Amino acid sequence: MAKAPARGATTSGLALAAAVAQRFYVENQTKVRIADELGISRFKVARLLADAQGAGLVQIRVQVPADVDGELGEALRARFGLRAAYVVRPAGTAVPEQRRAVAQFTAGLLEETVAPEDVVGLAWGRTVSQLVAALSAPLRARFVQLAGALPRPDVEGSAVDLVRRAAEATGSGAATFYAPLAVPDAATADSLRSQPEIARALAELDALTRAVVSIGAWLPGESTALDSLDPATAASLAAAGVVAEITGVLLGADGAEVPGLADRVVGVTGGQLRRAGEVVAMSTGAAGVRAGATAAALRSGLVGTLVTHADLARAVLDLPG
Repeated sequence: MAKAPARGATTSGLALAAAVAQRFYVENQTKVRIADELGISRFKVARLLADAQGAGLVQIRVQVPADVDGELGEALRARFGLRAAYVVRPAGTAVPEQRRAVAQFTAGLLEETVAPEDVVGLAWGRTVSQLVAALSAPLRARFVQLAGALPRPDVEGSAVDLVRRAAEATGSGAATFYAPLAVPDAATADSLRSQPEIARALAELDALTRAVVSIGAWLPGESTALDSLDPATAASLAAAGVVAEITGVLLGADGAEVPGLADRVVGVTGGQLRRAGEVVAMSTGAAGVRAGATAAALRSGLVGTLVTHADLARAVLDLPG
């Protein structure tokens, strides 16, 4: 419904504003063409467009696709100060269906946003594996391995394989290295990082413009970092307050980084992720298991864009604070 005309507005003035709005918003004419057709200046066109909006003559509605929940996404973005949050509605409620929907959406997001000059870091894991399988557009960028990996039967390919497959599918370059995600002590990690092939790949992490990661909960089977550790170390880190993990970067419930593993991880650091132009985090899995970890990751300031599913989004928003 149109608003009451602004004080001093005339019927003819509003009619002219409506005519300008029709040409601009519906017919996609430029301001210069509209000015020529109506015999007014383009500055006048801009003012009439503002008048049309102010009087309620122009009503803009954004309709998101049916399989995306725009309200939940906006609620997450506003609460955690994100650049963007996308909440997909999977075809079913099973975790594999949730993971597939999030991975395919994120693959499409990359294909829409990655430019040839981008350096894109890829984490390793189940959701990233499905994301890579969905990539096909010729991005001509550079994909970089974010960290080493722990072999798992439910992930197709190693960290090296995933990065190389992403590069091959998109006509891009690749920087990879062979190493585990975490090793028993700092000396071993330092030795691995100093090896020429690994050192060259890790150096590229300083040039990241984008990174794609998964959010892991600090529970067995829910974090590749935890699964790479002995039970005593995993338990001691949990006692220190770790609830979430992003590519070996450990986070407490408040989002602060928790020390204790960084000197043993062969891969990206929290500082490098913070300096990256954009970090896209995917979060999937059972809402009761993943909600706390997801909220911690969003509080950390490491994540700019979140892609998740509706059940998990609602669970995160239901958490206090």
